[in-house]
Amino acid sequence: MIGRLSDIDFRLLRIFVAVVESGSFSIAATRLNVSESTVSSHMSDLERRLGMRLCERGRAGFRLTEDGEDVYRATTELLEEATRFRDRLSTLRSALGGTLKIGMADSLLTCAGSGLVECFRDYATHAPDVSLDLAIITPRDLERGVLDGSLHLALGAEHRRVGGLKYLSLFTEQNYLYCGRDHPFYGMADKAITEDMLDKARRISRGYLERFDQQFFSNPGHGATVQHIESAALLILTGQFIGFLPDHYAETWVAQDRMRAIRKSRIVIRSPISLMTRRDAAANLRVATFIRDMRAALAG
Repeated sequence: MIGRLSDIDFRLLRIFVAVVESGSFSIAATRLNVSESTVSSHMSDLERRLGMRLCERGRAGFRLTEDGEDVYRATTELLEEATRFRDRLSTLRSALGGTLKIGMADSLLTCAGSGLVECFRDYATHAPDVSLDLAIITPRDLERGVLDGSLHLALGAEHRRVGGLKYLSLFTEQNYLYCGRDHPFYGMADKAITEDMLDKARRISRGYLERFDQQFFSNPGHGATVQHIESAALLILTGQFIGFLPDHYAETWVAQDRMRAIRKSRIVIRSPISLMTRRDAAANLRVATFIRDMRAALAG
Protein backbone atom coordinates (compact mmCIF):
# COMPACT_ATOMS: atom_id res chain seq x y z
CA MET A 1 0.00 0.00 0.00
CA ILE A 2 1.32 3.46 -0.93
CA GLY A 3 2.36 5.60 2.02
CA ARG A 4 3.90 8.91 1.03
CA LEU A 5 3.32 9.72 -2.64
CA SER A 6 6.45 9.98 -4.76
CA ASP A 7 6.95 11.30 -8.29
CA ILE A 8 6.85 7.67 -9.45
CA ASP A 9 3.45 7.19 -7.82
CA PHE A 10 2.07 10.29 -9.53
CA ARG A 11 3.39 9.03 -12.88
CA LEU A 12 1.76 5.62 -12.41
CA LEU A 13 -1.53 7.23 -11.38
CA ARG A 14 -1.51 9.47 -14.48
CA ILE A 15 -0.94 6.40 -16.65
CA PHE A 16 -3.85 4.68 -14.88
CA VAL A 17 -6.12 7.65 -15.66
CA ALA A 18 -5.02 7.58 -19.32
CA VAL A 19 -5.86 3.86 -19.52
CA VAL A 20 -9.32 4.37 -17.99
CA GLU A 21 -10.16 7.34 -20.24
CA SER A 22 -8.86 5.51 -23.32
CA GLY A 23 -10.75 2.32 -22.50
CA SER A 24 -7.86 0.07 -23.47
CA PHE A 25 -4.13 -0.43 -23.02
CA SER A 26 -3.41 -0.10 -26.75
CA ILE A 27 -5.18 3.26 -27.16
CA ALA A 28 -3.55 4.56 -23.97
CA ALA A 29 -0.15 3.50 -25.28
CA THR A 30 -0.71 5.52 -28.46
CA ARG A 31 -1.88 8.51 -26.46
CA LEU A 32 1.16 8.30 -24.13
CA ASN A 33 3.57 7.56 -27.00
CA VAL A 34 4.88 4.38 -25.36
CA SER A 35 4.54 0.67 -26.10
CA GLU A 36 1.53 -1.34 -24.92
CA SER A 37 3.87 -3.57 -22.91
CA THR A 38 5.18 -0.51 -21.07
CA VAL A 39 1.63 0.53 -20.14
CA SER A 40 0.89 -3.01 -18.96
CA SER A 41 4.08 -3.09 -16.87
CA HIS A 42 3.28 0.25 -15.24
CA MET A 43 -0.25 -0.86 -14.45
CA SER A 44 1.08 -4.01 -12.81
CA ASP A 45 3.52 -1.89 -10.77
CA LEU A 46 0.69 0.35 -9.60
CA GLU A 47 -1.47 -2.63 -8.60
CA ARG A 48 1.43 -4.08 -6.61
CA ARG A 49 2.07 -0.77 -4.87
CA LEU A 50 -1.61 -0.38 -4.01
CA GLY A 51 -2.11 -4.03 -3.13
CA MET A 52 -5.30 -4.35 -5.15
CA ARG A 53 -6.57 -5.34 -8.58
CA LEU A 54 -7.64 -2.26 -10.53
CA CYS A 55 -8.94 -3.71 -13.78
CA GLU A 56 -9.70 -6.85 -15.71
CA ARG A 57 -8.20 -7.20 -19.16
CA GLY A 58 -8.47 -10.05 -21.60
CA ARG A 59 -10.58 -11.32 -24.46
CA ALA A 60 -13.69 -9.78 -22.92
CA GLY A 61 -12.04 -6.35 -23.09
CA PHE A 62 -11.09 -3.80 -20.48
CA ARG A 63 -13.16 -3.34 -17.31
CA LEU A 64 -12.50 -1.57 -14.01
CA THR A 65 -12.96 -3.50 -10.77
CA GLU A 66 -14.87 -1.89 -7.91
CA ASP A 67 -11.53 -0.98 -6.32
CA GLY A 68 -10.40 0.40 -9.66
CA GLU A 69 -13.45 2.66 -9.89
CA ASP A 70 -12.77 4.01 -6.38
CA VAL A 71 -9.09 4.57 -7.15
CA TYR A 72 -9.96 6.31 -10.44
CA ARG A 73 -12.30 8.76 -8.70
CA ALA A 74 -9.76 9.43 -5.96
CA THR A 75 -6.96 9.87 -8.51
CA THR A 76 -8.84 12.41 -10.63
CA GLU A 77 -9.60 14.41 -7.48
CA LEU A 78 -5.94 14.24 -6.43
CA LEU A 79 -4.65 15.39 -9.83
CA GLU A 80 -7.17 18.23 -9.95
CA GLU A 81 -6.07 19.42 -6.52
CA ALA A 82 -2.42 19.21 -7.57
CA THR A 83 -3.17 21.37 -10.60
CA ARG A 84 -5.04 23.94 -8.52
CA PHE A 85 -2.16 24.03 -6.01
CA ARG A 86 0.38 24.60 -8.78
CA ASP A 87 -1.73 27.35 -10.36
CA ARG A 88 -2.26 29.12 -7.03
CA LEU A 89 1.48 29.17 -6.45
CA SER A 90 1.96 30.82 -9.84
CA THR A 91 -0.26 33.74 -8.79
CA LEU A 92 2.11 34.53 -5.90
CA ARG A 93 4.71 35.71 -8.39
CA SER A 94 4.77 39.46 -8.91
CA ALA A 95 5.71 39.00 -12.58
CA LEU A 96 4.41 36.70 -15.28
CA GLY A 97 6.62 33.68 -15.77
CA GLY A 98 6.61 29.91 -16.17
CA THR A 99 4.95 27.98 -18.98
CA LEU A 100 1.50 28.36 -20.53
CA LYS A 101 0.31 25.10 -22.09
CA ILE A 102 -2.20 25.66 -24.89
CA GLY A 103 -4.03 23.11 -27.02
CA MET A 104 -5.53 23.99 -30.40
CA ALA A 105 -7.63 22.26 -33.00
CA ASP A 106 -6.04 22.31 -36.44
CA SER A 107 -7.06 24.61 -39.32
CA LEU A 108 -8.07 27.60 -37.14
CA LEU A 109 -5.38 29.96 -38.38
CA THR A 110 -6.88 30.46 -41.86
CA CYS A 111 -10.11 31.91 -40.44
CA ALA A 112 -10.03 35.66 -41.07
CA GLY A 113 -11.12 37.72 -38.09
CA SER A 114 -10.48 34.98 -35.56
CA GLY A 115 -8.23 37.28 -33.52
CA LEU A 116 -5.72 34.50 -32.90
CA VAL A 117 -2.69 36.19 -34.42
CA GLU A 118 -3.46 39.46 -32.63
CA CYS A 119 -4.01 37.65 -29.33
CA PHE A 120 -0.73 35.71 -29.45
CA ARG A 121 1.15 38.82 -30.58
CA ASP A 122 -0.17 40.88 -27.66
CA TYR A 123 0.40 38.05 -25.19
CA ALA A 124 4.02 37.70 -26.27
CA THR A 125 4.39 41.44 -25.63
CA HIS A 126 2.60 41.48 -22.25
CA ALA A 127 4.19 38.28 -20.93
CA PRO A 128 7.66 38.00 -22.47
CA ASP A 129 8.89 35.72 -19.66
CA VAL A 130 6.16 33.13 -20.22
CA SER A 131 7.21 30.14 -22.31
CA LEU A 132 4.44 29.01 -24.67
CA ASP A 133 3.86 25.28 -25.12
CA LEU A 134 1.43 24.98 -28.06
CA ALA A 135 0.07 21.65 -29.34
CA ILE A 136 -2.33 20.81 -32.19
CA ILE A 137 -4.54 17.95 -30.96
CA THR A 138 -8.02 16.52 -31.45
CA PRO A 139 -11.07 18.23 -29.90
CA ARG A 140 -11.68 15.30 -27.54
CA ASP A 141 -8.12 15.51 -26.21
CA LEU A 142 -8.46 19.29 -25.86
CA GLU A 143 -11.28 18.82 -23.35
CA ARG A 144 -9.45 16.06 -21.50
CA GLY A 145 -6.25 18.08 -21.36
CA VAL A 146 -7.93 21.09 -19.76
CA LEU A 147 -9.83 18.90 -17.30
CA ASP A 148 -6.81 16.88 -16.17
CA GLY A 149 -4.55 19.92 -15.97
CA SER A 150 -2.10 18.94 -18.73
CA LEU A 151 -3.35 22.03 -20.63
CA HIS A 152 -4.03 25.45 -19.15
CA LEU A 153 -6.47 26.33 -21.93
CA ALA A 154 -7.68 25.10 -25.30
CA LEU A 155 -8.96 26.62 -28.54
CA GLY A 156 -11.34 24.52 -30.59
CA ALA A 157 -14.85 23.61 -31.68
CA GLU A 158 -17.47 23.56 -28.95
CA HIS A 159 -19.35 20.41 -29.92
CA ARG A 160 -20.80 20.05 -26.42
CA ARG A 161 -20.59 21.67 -22.99
CA VAL A 162 -18.48 19.69 -20.52
CA GLY A 163 -18.96 20.07 -16.77
CA GLY A 164 -16.02 21.74 -15.07
CA LEU A 165 -15.07 23.80 -18.14
CA LYS A 166 -15.71 27.46 -18.87
CA TYR A 167 -16.20 28.69 -22.45
CA LEU A 168 -15.44 31.99 -24.16
CA SER A 169 -17.08 32.09 -27.61
CA LEU A 170 -14.70 33.31 -30.31
CA PHE A 171 -16.39 32.86 -33.70
CA THR A 172 -18.56 30.44 -35.68
CA GLU A 173 -17.04 28.18 -38.31
CA GLN A 174 -18.98 27.19 -41.46
CA ASN A 175 -18.34 23.59 -42.58
CA TYR A 176 -19.46 22.63 -46.09
CA LEU A 177 -19.43 19.27 -47.89
CA TYR A 178 -16.63 19.13 -50.48
CA CYS A 179 -15.48 16.88 -53.30
CA GLY A 180 -12.22 16.95 -55.27
CA ARG A 181 -11.79 17.79 -58.97
CA ASP A 182 -11.47 14.10 -59.91
CA HIS A 183 -14.67 13.10 -58.12
CA PRO A 184 -17.77 12.35 -60.27
CA PHE A 185 -19.74 15.04 -58.42
CA TYR A 186 -17.28 17.80 -59.34
CA GLY A 187 -18.69 18.58 -62.78
CA MET A 188 -22.33 17.97 -61.85
CA ALA A 189 -24.90 20.61 -60.98
CA ASP A 190 -26.13 20.42 -57.39
CA LYS A 191 -29.66 19.53 -58.49
CA ALA A 192 -28.30 16.54 -60.44
CA ILE A 193 -26.69 15.05 -57.29
CA THR A 194 -29.46 12.99 -55.73
CA GLU A 195 -29.89 11.89 -52.12
CA ASP A 196 -29.21 8.32 -53.17
CA MET A 197 -25.96 9.33 -54.86
CA LEU A 198 -24.83 11.15 -51.73
CA ASP A 199 -25.64 8.13 -49.56
CA LYS A 200 -23.59 5.85 -51.81
CA ALA A 201 -20.56 8.14 -51.95
CA ARG A 202 -17.50 7.34 -49.81
CA ARG A 203 -17.85 9.81 -46.97
CA ILE A 204 -15.30 10.96 -44.38
CA SER A 205 -16.07 10.68 -40.67
CA ARG A 206 -14.45 12.69 -37.89
CA GLY A 207 -13.28 10.09 -35.40
CA TYR A 208 -13.68 12.40 -32.41
CA LEU A 209 -17.30 13.32 -33.18
CA GLU A 210 -19.95 10.62 -33.49
CA ARG A 211 -22.74 10.99 -36.07
CA PHE A 212 -21.82 14.61 -36.76
CA ASP A 213 -23.25 14.51 -40.31
CA GLN A 214 -26.26 12.20 -39.78
CA GLN A 215 -28.80 14.97 -40.44
CA PHE A 216 -27.83 15.01 -44.12
CA PHE A 217 -27.54 11.29 -44.95
CA SER A 218 -29.64 8.16 -44.60
CA ASN A 219 -26.61 5.87 -44.78
CA PRO A 220 -24.67 5.95 -41.47
CA GLY A 221 -21.59 4.32 -42.99
CA HIS A 222 -18.34 6.11 -43.83
CA GLY A 223 -15.48 5.29 -46.18
CA ALA A 224 -12.76 6.84 -44.02
CA THR A 225 -12.18 8.21 -40.53
CA VAL A 226 -9.87 11.11 -39.69
CA GLN A 227 -8.75 12.87 -36.53
CA HIS A 228 -7.64 16.14 -38.14
CA ILE A 229 -9.04 18.50 -40.78
CA GLU A 230 -5.89 18.30 -42.92
CA SER A 231 -6.36 14.53 -43.22
CA ALA A 232 -9.89 15.10 -44.52
CA ALA A 233 -8.62 17.63 -47.09
CA LEU A 234 -6.01 15.13 -48.29
CA LEU A 235 -8.64 12.44 -48.90
CA ILE A 236 -11.02 14.88 -50.61
CA LEU A 237 -8.27 15.97 -53.00
CA THR A 238 -7.80 12.34 -54.12
CA GLY A 239 -11.22 12.50 -55.78
CA GLN A 240 -12.32 9.31 -54.02
CA PHE A 241 -14.12 10.81 -51.00
CA ILE A 242 -16.51 13.57 -50.00
CA GLY A 243 -16.26 15.27 -46.63
CA PHE A 244 -16.79 18.37 -44.56
CA LEU A 245 -14.19 21.14 -44.27
CA PRO A 246 -14.28 24.64 -42.78
CA ASP A 247 -14.89 27.05 -45.66
CA HIS A 248 -11.92 29.26 -44.74
CA TYR A 249 -9.64 26.22 -44.83
CA ALA A 250 -10.97 24.91 -48.15
CA GLU A 251 -10.99 28.24 -50.01
CA THR A 252 -7.39 27.90 -51.31
CA TRP A 253 -8.20 24.65 -53.11
CA VAL A 254 -11.56 26.02 -54.27
CA ALA A 255 -9.77 29.01 -55.81
CA GLN A 256 -7.40 26.58 -57.57
CA ASP A 257 -10.37 24.58 -58.95
CA ARG A 258 -9.19 21.51 -57.03
CA MET A 259 -12.36 21.09 -54.95
CA ARG A 260 -15.90 22.42 -54.72
CA ALA A 261 -18.71 22.58 -52.17
CA ILE A 262 -21.76 20.38 -52.73
CA ARG A 263 -25.24 21.86 -52.17
CA LYS A 264 -23.72 24.74 -50.27
CA SER A 265 -27.09 26.41 -49.65
CA ARG A 266 -28.47 23.33 -47.86
CA ILE A 267 -25.63 21.19 -46.50
CA VAL A 268 -23.74 23.16 -43.86
CA ILE A 269 -22.59 22.46 -40.29
CA ARG A 270 -22.00 25.50 -38.10
CA SER A 271 -19.45 24.94 -35.32
CA PRO A 272 -18.89 27.51 -32.56
CA ILE A 273 -15.19 27.95 -31.82
CA SER A 274 -14.41 28.67 -28.17
CA LEU A 275 -11.59 29.21 -25.72
CA MET A 276 -11.92 26.55 -23.01
CA THR A 277 -10.51 26.77 -19.49
CA ARG A 278 -11.17 25.18 -16.12
CA ARG A 279 -13.71 27.07 -14.06
CA ASP A 280 -11.04 28.03 -11.53
CA ALA A 281 -8.52 29.13 -14.18
CA ALA A 282 -8.89 32.85 -13.40
CA ALA A 283 -6.67 32.25 -10.36
CA ASN A 284 -3.75 31.62 -12.75
CA LEU A 285 -2.23 34.93 -13.83
CA ARG A 286 -0.84 33.46 -17.06
CA VAL A 287 -4.28 32.20 -18.10
CA ALA A 288 -6.11 35.35 -16.98
CA THR A 289 -3.74 37.48 -19.07
CA PHE A 290 -4.28 35.32 -22.16
CA ILE A 291 -8.06 35.55 -21.76
CA ARG A 292 -7.80 39.32 -21.42
CA ASP A 293 -5.73 39.55 -24.61
CA MET A 294 -8.15 37.24 -26.43
CA ARG A 295 -11.11 39.42 -25.46
CA ALA A 296 -9.23 42.52 -26.61
CA ALA A 297 -8.36 40.90 -29.96
CA LEU A 298 -11.99 39.98 -30.56
CA ALA A 299 -13.17 43.48 -29.65
CA GLY A 300 -10.54 45.14 -31.85
